[in-house]
Amino acid sequence: MIDTKLTSALLLLALLFSNTIQAQHTFSIVAVDPKTGEIGSAGATCIGAEDGALVISDIILGVGAIHTQSFWSPSNQNNARGRMLAGDSPQQIIDWLQQNDINGDASQRQYGVVDLNAGNPRSAAFTGANCFREFKHITGPNYAIAGNILISEDVVDDMETGFLNTKGSLSDKLMGALQAAKRPGADERCLSFNISSASAFVRMATPCDTDSTYGNLSLDLNVWTQGSNVFEPIDALQTAYDNWQLSVPTCNTDIIFASGFE
Repeated sequence: MIDTKLTSALLLLALLFSNTIQAQHTFSIVAVDPKTGEIGSAGATCIGAEDGALVISDIILGVGAIHTQSFWSPSNQNNARGRMLAGDSPQQIIDWLQQNDINGDASQRQYGVVDLNAGNPRSAAFTGANCFREFKHITGPNYAIAGNILISEDVVDDMETGFLNTKGSLSDKLMGALQAAKRPGADERCLSFNISSASAFVRMATPCDTDSTYGNLSLDLNVWTQGSNVFEPIDALQTAYDNWQLSVPTCNTDIIFASGFE
């Protein structure tokens, strides 16, 4: 007997896997802690592949983080990194990306950018009018949150609430944001499978990190569904994060960061 539910799941996951290059990446956050110099990046999407959600994450050590999502393009992401390395502010980076989109049309793009700025963090975000609904972005002094193909705009609103209300370190707050987003169909493509997404990641660089490539940061966790193994990736990521906390690497630095920042 053919399990039609399993078959449909396999077909959908196979389809999403094949569309990673121009995928609509769904909900994500970039944030910094000017007191510690930590730079964070986290997100999830209904793409069941190792680089499904992770592909949008770009952390520039000691500077900031960029997410380029919605019809993701490696060229746009590389250009954004180049502008940050050149010293552009988050808003200048987004302005440049809109004016110099690799396909000449930024209306389907979504961006979130944040930087440390010598202890005075800056953030900016952009959502094109032709992204897949529902979509929304929110920025705060040290964070930018964005999402598209959402079951509702509440996903982004709740991420902000989760980030701000979670006590503890920057990485705790990033996980708080993802947990607040978690609901069946947070990425609406995953609604029929009763999961929020099919892959999720959390990454964080400290001032002691020297390599920002995937898998080499102080915190660099990534989970994804494979084949018929459908599960809630944010919960799996939480388990991996809880295990990581048992042996958090120490980072001692004489860098002086902002004081009194909450």
